[in-house]
Amino acid sequence: MELKYNPSTKNDSASFYVERKKKPYFGVHWHYHEEYELLYTIKGQGVRIVGDSMDHFNGNDLVFLGSGLPHLFKNEEKNENVEVDYIVLKFSNHFNGVPIFTLPEFQNIAAFLKNSYRGMVFSNATIERIKPYIKALADAQEEDKMIGLIQVLKIFATENNFQHLSSENFSLKISSKGEDRTQKVIDYISENYTKDITLDDLAAVAYMTTNSFCRYFKNRTGKTAFQFIREFRVNKACQMLINGEKSIGEICFDTGFNSFSSFNRIFKNLKNISASEYKTKYMQLNS
Repeated sequence: MELKYNPSTKNDSASFYVERKKKPYFGVHWHYHEEYELLYTIKGQGVRIVGDSMDHFNGNDLVFLGSGLPHLFKNEEKNENVEVDYIVLKFSNHFNGVPIFTLPEFQNIAAFLKNSYRGMVFSNATIERIKPYIKALADAQEEDKMIGLIQVLKIFATENNFQHLSSENFSLKISSKGEDRTQKVIDYISENYTKDITLDDLAAVAYMTTNSFCRYFKNRTGKTAFQFIREFRVNKACQMLINGEKSIGEICFDTGFNSFSSFNRIFKNLKNISASEYKTKYMQLNS
């Protein structure tokens, strides 16, 4: 399943897409497309899946995704009282057929784009430096829009304060064949993570035998199905810990874990700190 550029979302005179959106929730499915994508979350939170990486994200989150890299930003709770505010930018190597990044003046930008195939998440220092340009780009018109894009990419091209998201070889595992099955399985997990999920359940969603499904899912995501489910549950737990409305014990069972000891063990294995330490650390950083 390849998500093509949607011409209905941009002005006919525009050569790339940028928009600031305010919505009640994130609901993007697992997908990929040929365009590069920048997503700057100003306000909102959820689970971010990029290639074979998975993490909780909060407001003031900036990621850049290379061409063809599968991703998902998900917060399936549709709460009309909780607003998500973000800026999304999509562009390709060719602008109305013109490959401008092949020009020698743009060699640093071209190198940055080549390095983005694993996805990047940027530091708070970088975000503070670049966010005025991203916000201005979302409001720009005509030639200022192209100038703004180059300004943003110029900053990225000189920035080293980032972390790659997906593993080195994940992009080698991606093909368009059968990706609709992957989306259906991930959507099923995101809608049912609070319940017991079996291999038989997931294989049925994919219309495969359990053995075939296990090989298929590992090849597509780089994880076993149960690794994926555990990571999804832990990152939902991170979201709930930050919200601070429930105790850790309640969060444990509300995210589909059957015992408090297994929740603590898996959480610490994935996040390198306990759930209580995670909550304390977040409160200290945001006090």
